[in-house]
Amino acid sequence: MIVSWNWLKEYVALEMPQSELVHRLTMSGLNHERTEAYGKDFAVDLEVTSNRPDCLGHIGVAREVAALFNSTLNVPTAEIKDQGPPIENHFQVLIECPKLCLRFTARIIRDVQVGPSPLWLVDRLATLGVASINNIVDISNYVMFECGQPLHIFDLDKLQGDQIIVREPIPNEELVAIDHKTYGLEAGMCVIADANRAVGLGGVMGGADTEVSNKTMNLLIEAAHFNPLTIRNTARKLNLHSAASYRFERTIDSHNIDWASRRCCELVLQVAGGKLDQGWIDTGISSLDRAAISLRFDQIERILGITIPEE
Repeated sequence: MIVSWNWLKEYVALEMPQSELVHRLTMSGLNHERTEAYGKDFAVDLEVTSNRPDCLGHIGVAREVAALFNSTLNVPTAEIKDQGPPIENHFQVLIECPKLCLRFTARIIRDVQVGPSPLWLVDRLATLGVASINNIVDISNYVMFECGQPLHIFDLDKLQGDQIIVREPIPNEELVAIDHKTYGLEAGMCVIADANRAVGLGGVMGGADTEVSNKTMNLLIEAAHFNPLTIRNTARKLNLHSAASYRFERTIDSHNIDWASRRCCELVLQVAGGKLDQGWIDTGISSLDRAAISLRFDQIERILGITIPEE
């Protein structure tokens, strides 16, 4: 996980020397690989083990820094103002494979202007080694690298039937992905489809037929939660790996989906204009209670080697 030093500073105060920060992150389990200067920024390369998917975004790393240095974590509120028609009046989402897709959410923004990204957005992604494509695609990448939740944005006008159906493939079904290669789909894979065809491979890659282009005006923004094992098996079978599949394979925080969706809409409206439809579609398991964590105080000193006051 490459972290931008300047980007990280938006969420937590970095008043310590860089050497001290990377040392303490290494000691906490985020091993520091290297740091390279990039313009007026620094790209800090951290090894994130598979049991720490919470640190596959800048906010997750900032949360770790805040804990290590007893400082405050500042997360954007992701405020949005919807002005368009109610989304449920003209669009629907159906999940036909709930074991493969646990949750699927959608929001619609109309009348956007697709074009080059502002310099701040280009620079943020460039520090991570990610090339700018256009303002819409860049924002979806920005939010993923910000919070760890992958997103996908469809050209709404290219979707057929005013609906998304999340299902398994039909026999002999194929998908031309956004890498413009054709993939044969098999049972057990999670397909994102419109009324007539596959338009994406859930959690792995979108389809070329509905990708955002310079002619796009209306957007459907997807934020979802897919079964990690399904994503891992699909990516390996097709040899099709992406930054999104990397995160879904390690599980994402379903509680973060709404924030990521709102944050994406907030930035699209800020950078590309448009009007957001009222409400959102939230299908599947939308409420997961956080499990209580049991802690035996007599085990702390044995495992950590230090004594922590009970209070």
